Amino acid sequence: MKKIAFSLVLVISASFVTGAGRLSTTSSGGGKSLFEENKCNKCHSIESQGISRVGDAPPGGKLPPDLSGVGLKHDAEWMTKWLHKEVELNGKKHMKKFAGSDDELKTLTTWLATLKKK
Repeated sequence: MKKIAFSLVLVISASFVTGAGRLSTTSSGGGKSLFEENKCNKCHSIESQGISRVGDAPPGGKLPPDLSGVGLKHDAEWMTKWLHKEVELNGKKHMKKFAGSDDELKTLTTWLATLKKK
């Protein structure tokens, strides 16, 4: 019995050391959380998700778009390239390069691609 209890404690401890015990950013709502954590709502709103823009338009510039329907126009692969500043839209690249991990970017762009409300 002591061996089983010890083994169980070892497995649980190992899962926390390797990160398996942390909450995953790919869980339900992960993309929305990453959007807000990375301050994407400083420029963009997603009204369909209850996310309001918290920043103002850049001086002499226009407001960046609401992203409620971004999934109607672009897929996750394109958005990944856009946020890495590898592609242009209307002759311009995204203002900021995404600073998070590749896994976070995948979670974010996969979620954004599901947004299809006009």
